Amino acid sequence: MKPIHLAVGRLNIDIVVKADKVPEPDVPTYTDLLEILPGGAATNYAVAVNRLGHEVKLLAKVSKSPLVKVMMGLLAQEGVGLDYVQELDGSPSIALIFLREGGRISMIRKLGVSVSLNQDDLKPLFGLFDVIHFASVRADIVLRDPNAELVSYDPGPTASNLTGVPEVDVLYLNEAEYEAVKDKLSKVRYVVVKRGSRGAEVFGEKERCVGKALNVKPVDTTGAGDVFDAAFNFALMEGMSLEDSLRFAITASGMKVERLGGTSSPTLEEVVKRMKSEHVEVICT
Repeated sequence: MKPIHLAVGRLNIDIVVKADKVPEPDVPTYTDLLEILPGGAATNYAVAVNRLGHEVKLLAKVSKSPLVKVMMGLLAQEGVGLDYVQELDGSPSIALIFLREGGRISMIRKLGVSVSLNQDDLKPLFGLFDVIHFASVRADIVLRDPNAELVSYDPGPTASNLTGVPEVDVLYLNEAEYEAVKDKLSKVRYVVVKRGSRGAEVFGEKERCVGKALNVKPVDTTGAGDVFDAAFNFALMEGMSLEDSLRFAITASGMKVERLGGTSSPTLEEVVKRMKSEHVEVICT
């Protein structure tokens, strides 16, 4: 049977506009790109895992907004399970994403009803999933299911409030976040430090692996880290070595950067084909 993942976090409405700066008042401004797409770290993760071939369900709280229903419809078409998405009265979670030259992004978030997610929403689901991934949620929401084979956490924008590290198998951080908590990682099996265009590094129980980035022409970096998380978890569950898991995740996330939107992740076949044509250097010690 395929492993089943639970992605815990948000289902956002992403409004993506290509603009290198915010227009001045009363200055007519035009763009060749303005899209409304499903987003949120957990959503991006869920789509990526599904496209790689594992089953996945999303745990999130969303607004009853008609636009959110459209986003849910798109996710359902992708094959993402929405059984545990709870619709509430209140404002939707929205991200306004400014897409800049070279695929760089700036983001303004409105959290909406998504912030009401808590541990009580998770506990009834214990024992149902092989993998639980917490995506851009507060550390106090992260709870280990003793029945899950793999539990992972990427604090994302909540990392600035990370005073302690929850008990998880995989912790995903950027360089600054890692420096802030590197002395508090005794409860973590794998610490993954994502370095963007400079690749990524994994500290395992018995080895450390460093990988260079995939050679890409960036279009949109939105969701690249979420795709990395999904691909790395997928690879571990497929029994790949730490070296191959890192190589697989770097390739998948790099391919996402070449596409528009946080949910534009590659399929397993696309990743395997790219890995055959372009080798990502990974050194383990």
